[in-house]
Amino acid sequence: MSRVIDLPEKLLDLIYDAATEPELWTPALIQIADMTGSLGGFVIGVENRARVVPFLFNGRMSAESHRAYAERHIDNPWSLYMNPQPAGKIVTSDAILPLSELRKTAFFDEVLKPQDMAHNVMMPLAVKDDFRAAFNLCRSARQGPCEVDALRLLSVLYAHLRRSLLLGFRLEGYRALQQAEYHALDRLAIGIILLDRRERIVYLNQSARLFCTAGGPLQLHNMKIETVSSVHTRQLHMLIRAALQGAPTGAMSLPRSGDGRLLTVLVASVRSRDLDRFDDAGMRDAAVLVFIVDPANRVGVPADWLIQAYGLTQSEAKIALAVASGMTIPEAALHLGLTANTVKTHLSKVFMKTGVCRQSELARLIASVGLMTCEAVRPGDSTS
Repeated sequence: MSRVIDLPEKLLDLIYDAATEPELWTPALIQIADMTGSLGGFVIGVENRARVVPFLFNGRMSAESHRAYAERHIDNPWSLYMNPQPAGKIVTSDAILPLSELRKTAFFDEVLKPQDMAHNVMMPLAVKDDFRAAFNLCRSARQGPCEVDALRLLSVLYAHLRRSLLLGFRLEGYRALQQAEYHALDRLAIGIILLDRRERIVYLNQSARLFCTAGGPLQLHNMKIETVSSVHTRQLHMLIRAALQGAPTGAMSLPRSGDGRLLTVLVASVRSRDLDRFDDAGMRDAAVLVFIVDPANRVGVPADWLIQAYGLTQSEAKIALAVASGMTIPEAALHLGLTANTVKTHLSKVFMKTGVCRQSELARLIASVGLMTCEAVRPGDSTS
């Protein structure tokens, strides 16, 4: 190899693209192996205390041998030597244990021999507490230990491999946060729809999808949002187009199918300071947010939430939900199979425990709790 290390642009592209597309580690590792005349390579993460391998990016080495390593050989002559080494330290396996001695170990028989590996070059890329991530270059007995020029190449590659791996860690953490954020959005009883500049749907949360199911007040057509009424559809599209032009938040009411209860629809433009956030989430064309609120969705609140929050009994919670949903006291009594006097008695206790004085205040209180839904209760469902 030449004394001047000139890293191929294609290899650097693969290494850095692997931060966002982990499957690209495989061709990157294969190219490094080919440049050094080696069998292959891999990048591995190990949590020593937990005895687990959280990730393995493999370049032409045996997956079965890696499983044997993870199951029985996390502690081996190489790893025991490498664990205290700092990031960037390049160590050849022969400097740890001669091949003649290595052949006497179960580690060699079960992990190395099946994939024709006899020599290795190990380079820690990240070290923190009991976690270690390392690059490994694998060679056969015929290929022999790495030559000096190959080691020089790896020393130049170290910074690039490390940057890509650490960037991947940050992005993976960010993706996990995004998934958590989307899970939280799916727990909202308010429907949330995100549209691009062509008025096409980019994202719907769970409540919005339920509003769009068969018989629901909203419909999806060619990735656009419509209503069951052409009049309301035109009004909705006018609000969306106004939002695209930067108009303030617009609002309209939309009758539910069947019972005619009115939903509130709010349409707002995506603010410029939010554009980067949506861009990072893969929704770079996000332009309009649509919120669908069902003011009558108090029945979507589980009784257990009121019991836990305000110390209500099961009966009191059921009466509170019935009255807050708009029922009169006689209607609530009929619905729950109670007498009107029993409902009044329980309702007075509900007022005392929740700190409200009127049914309208109780309705507002439960409406605020009803911003969240749960796995078993969906917007528009009823509870007994």
